[in-house]
Amino acid sequence: MEYLLRERSATVEDWYELTRVNFWRDDLLYAYLQDLYDYFYGDRQEPPESPDDVPPPDYEA
Repeated sequence: MEYLLRERSATVEDWYELTRVNFWRDDLLYAYLQDLYDYFYGDRQEPPESPDDVPPPDYEA
């Protein structure tokens, strides 16, 4: 996970193909992964919200 966060080698398309979890932009993917890393290995108390539960930026209902 550290390598992935450091190198940012995966795109949202790569991530979707591997996990079937959709992110709208690479920066959102990496922010989520950093939050997840902080939850597992750092001092974050709660897991990050699943991206499936978060509407895309600029979403209009």
